[in-house]
Amino acid sequence: MPRLVAIVIRFARKYPKVLWTLGIFLGAARFRRWIVDRWYADVPLVEPETINDNLYYHVSANLLADGHGFANPFEYHVNDIIVPTAAHPPGYTIYLGIWSFFGLDTVDWHRTAGAVMSASAVIPVGILLNKLFGVRTAVIGMLGVALYPPLWMNDALILSESMWIPIAAWALVFAERAYENPSIRRILELTVVLSIGALTRSEPFLMFFLLLTPLVMLHKKLEWRDRVKRTAMAAGLAMLILAPWVSRNVTSFDEPTYLAVGPGYVLELGNCDLTYDGDFLGYWHADCDDGTTWPEGADEAGIAAAKYEKAQTYIREHWTEVPKVAAARFGRIVGLYRPSQGIDFDVFFERRVRSHVVAGHWAHYAVMTAALFGAAVWRKRTSLLPVVAVAGTSLLTAVITFGVTRYRVGADVVFIVLAAVAAGWVLDHYLPQRFAPAEADPEPAES
Repeated sequence: MPRLVAIVIRFARKYPKVLWTLGIFLGAARFRRWIVDRWYADVPLVEPETINDNLYYHVSANLLADGHGFANPFEYHVNDIIVPTAAHPPGYTIYLGIWSFFGLDTVDWHRTAGAVMSASAVIPVGILLNKLFGVRTAVIGMLGVALYPPLWMNDALILSESMWIPIAAWALVFAERAYENPSIRRILELTVVLSIGALTRSEPFLMFFLLLTPLVMLHKKLEWRDRVKRTAMAAGLAMLILAPWVSRNVTSFDEPTYLAVGPGYVLELGNCDLTYDGDFLGYWHADCDDGTTWPEGADEAGIAAAKYEKAQTYIREHWTEVPKVAAARFGRIVGLYRPSQGIDFDVFFERRVRSHVVAGHWAHYAVMTAALFGAAVWRKRTSLLPVVAVAGTSLLTAVITFGVTRYRVGADVVFIVLAAVAAGWVLDHYLPQRFAPAEADPEPAES
């Protein structure tokens, strides 16, 4: 034992940043697990006579681990039959399926899996902030990720937001690397991260257009020929990574299906009379699905296509109301429109603990306010494009669909990073700093 302690001490002296990162990551995971044990241990995965995304990810992961492929968990849960599904991209199902493959297939274990995944965002946030602003700001950012309620409130309910959180953070890391040195290798690294994101949730696909493309095509260090070359290579790699899932979907359903059929279901729930006016303005309502979009004999993709067409028709017929609805959706997701109602909706529909929702609500205001100042500091150090693109992806998704606060988690990662930058700046100016900001390692440009 004394020898082990001596080894740990030597390691800590040699690699203090690694120790900080590992310690905060383990603490974040343990904190999330404590939240589950304290408040969610006895919460059922689904309410009686309901099916939801909580059930989807848990059951689909177990079906995958049992050798049934990507099977519709609702059909299996209700009718005990195996049919293919593409309701969501496969990333989070695969992640939970790995846990299930090793026998960790209970609701409790899948909640732990979510806690570990969201806590892992500590690592990329620490890497990014240490590189740009130094150790102190990095520690502040990592602690923020560990403790910020919007970044841990989804884990206990087994939702893919737990995986979107670290993906958003890694996107910031690799986007900063690519901005610093837009080599082919770094552009392709960013492409891999965004492709994993697109295979986890639908909205990260937007970052190919909001982040990667403008980062390359507008980069001042590149000639136009190099910009086009790198963009084309990134597009080719992305298509290669997405091809197996897309090919499977195209051959599994009656209607053309690519990443997921979910957008049809989501758009229908957010576009009807109930969500364009009244109490649910800018939100969603179950009664938007009036049963007319379930064609007899259609598979999952056929139903989704009918729902998508119904939503598009409604939007076209109410085009003049769309700006009002979009503004309400944006207001809801950032907590500026009917915030008290938003708290009630999070408790009732999202099944969150009220004290957590209230704490997260007020923490969001504080963090978002600090983030505005942090953005000004960030802009003096590097490009704002990555943070704007990652946050914008989440906010734009809500504007297109509906204002559910958990759709904001990608932006929440950005907000906590920028708030840490603001806090670090204040400390740097009013308290002596022990460690100087880390300088970027000089690297030769790569072709």
